[in-house]
This record gives sequence, C-alpha cells and structure tokens, in this order.
Amino acid sequence: MRRILFTLPIGDGFPFFGYGAFLMIGFAVGLTFAWWRARRAGLPGDAALDVGLIAIFAGVIGARLAYLLMDYQPSDGAYGTWTEWIAVWQGGLTFQGGLFLALAADWLYLRRRRISVGKMFDVFAPSLALGVGFGRLGCLMNGCCWGAIAPAGTWWAMLFPPETEPMLSQEWMYSEAPAQWDGLVETLGYGAEALPPLPIYATQIVSAIGLFLIAAGLLRAERRWRNRVDGQVVNWFLFAYAVGRFIIEFWRADTPLRYGFGAFPGLKLGQWLAVPRPEAGAVAGCRDVRAGACRPVFPEQKEESVRLLRRTRPFDKRSLDVCADRVLVHEIPAFEFRQLPAQQFGLRR
Repeated sequence: MRRILFTLPIGDGFPFFGYGAFLMIGFAVGLTFAWWRARRAGLPGDAALDVGLIAIFAGVIGARLAYLLMDYQPSDGAYGTWTEWIAVWQGGLTFQGGLFLALAADWLYLRRRRISVGKMFDVFAPSLALGVGFGRLGCLMNGCCWGAIAPAGTWWAMLFPPETEPMLSQEWMYSEAPAQWDGLVETLGYGAEALPPLPIYATQIVSAIGLFLIAAGLLRAERRWRNRVDGQVVNWFLFAYAVGRFIIEFWRADTPLRYGFGAFPGLKLGQWLAVPRPEAGAVAGCRDVRAGACRPVFPEQKEESVRLLRRTRPFDKRSLDVCADRVLVHEIPAFEFRQLPAQQFGLRR
C-alpha cells in the first residue's frame, strides 16, 4: 500500500495519489483497447471514444453518488463538506452505481447516433473488465475494500501499515469489543493473547486477478463463438462479474451486512446489487443459445473454409481470414460464396 506516490512541488505540495494513478491507467488502457476493437469490428472510432469518455464521467459520478448514499460517513458535521463529497482521488467509489449510470448514458448516446448498442457494448466488455481490474489495484494502494482477518497460516493474506483503516478497524474491535476479539482470534487459530494487527485477506489482489481473467475469458469466448447475437459478450461479463463479486464479498470486511430478517443476517451491499445480474445474463444467454446464435467456431472448421475459399477468389491474407470467419458466421456454403459480391463481406482483392 502507498496512498501517496509522490508530491509535486506546486505551492505547499500537490500529492499524487496511487488510487487516482491506477484509475487513470485503467481508463487509458481500457479506452485505447476498446477504440482498437471498435475499428476492427467496423464501428466508427469517434463513437467508441465518445462512449468511453461518457462512461468514464458518468461512471465516476454514479459510483460516487452510490458511495455517498450507501457508505459515506462524514468526518465533520451531519452531512460532511463539499470537498469530501468530490474527493474521488481518495477512494470511495461504488462500482455498481457507476456501471448502471454509465450503461444508461451510453445507451442514450448510441441510440441517438443510431449505432448498434449491443455491438458497441460487446466491444467495451473486455475493456471494462481490464479497467475495473486496475481500479482494484488502486484500492490496494489506497487501503480500501480490505478483507477480513484471515486464519493463521493463510497464504494469500497480507498486512497493511498500522495507521490505515484495515488495521484501525482491528484496533477498534480489540479496545471496544474485547469479547468479540478474543472469540474471533481464537477461532482463527491465533490464540487468545493475539494482538492487532493481524493479516487480512488480500481481496483487492484477488479481485484484480479475477477481472483480468474475465477479460481474457471474454476475448477467448468471443473468438470461439463467432455466431452470436449483439450484446452477448457484455451479458457474459455481467454474469461473470456478478458471480465473482458475490463470492469475494464473503472475505471482505469493509462494509456491514444489510437488510437481514429473522435468522438471516443479511448480505453486503455489493452482494445485494450483484444478485439480479447473473439471472439477467443467464436468461439472455439461454435465449440466444436456444435461438442457435452461439455455436462455437473450431479451428479445423476455419481452416477448411480457408482452403475452400482460396480456390474461389484471390484475397489477401487478412481479408481471407476475415472472410473465413464471416462465412462460418453466416453459414454460407463455400460453393455459394463464389456467387456473392466481395463488397457484401467488406473484403478487398
């Protein structure tokens, strides 16, 4: 953890926060990658940049509003100060709120431009996973979104500096709820005499790795399932992210349980917001599979199409590769393809 990376010699010193640095890296990497993918998918590059910038601004606003409404604890007065409300560089962003507002704003923009919403969202899905993954590394630098105390000997546990929120929460429990502390540390195998700080789960690192794996999985699935409807890739992302977020919340300790009843203790806010998304993604996926829109493209099928198509028209290598994919997607037999104009597939001789 390193909350302030360095201080610029401006006035009394301008701190450069690690959280903000990783957010900017995530924005830059995700937006550049999405622009490149949009050009390859035949979408206008300027629209991809607009979608990315709209998502960044709307996402930050939505994420901050969700944090202020759900988790904000003012340090001065009943409502805090306006400088605390806008201090996003110090952490305090709830991804679900940002996701909902960003999707809504981009949907309105794309509808106005008359660009396929599903196709553009599919282009951005892997970039979104990459960007949020870098954001989780920013959480690690900032010391937020921390994990619960890990059992003794846990290999993926870590210690934060003493004066940070994860460690201060342990100090509070030790001094204000000693009976709870003694029972917890004894259950986790530290012994009744254990003192804070104790190692906690490295949930930020695990979340970042999971999001990078989701991005890689989306790219792999996108290449394998060529014949799919627009919007299917973003459905896969929403499903995978919601499942991963629901699971990782069991190891996090930065937010309380909410909305319990009877013997049910409740769930954390991230889990409640994640509940509807897997069902939505699963329903959309089942609909598309039943419609026959998600048949995989295997390498041997593509090689056979390349061999057949090479006999029909003298395309260059890149056009031939694209052509083989599109013939498979549209399920056009090779002997019929020679009767079709090359312009229909956007190819060049």
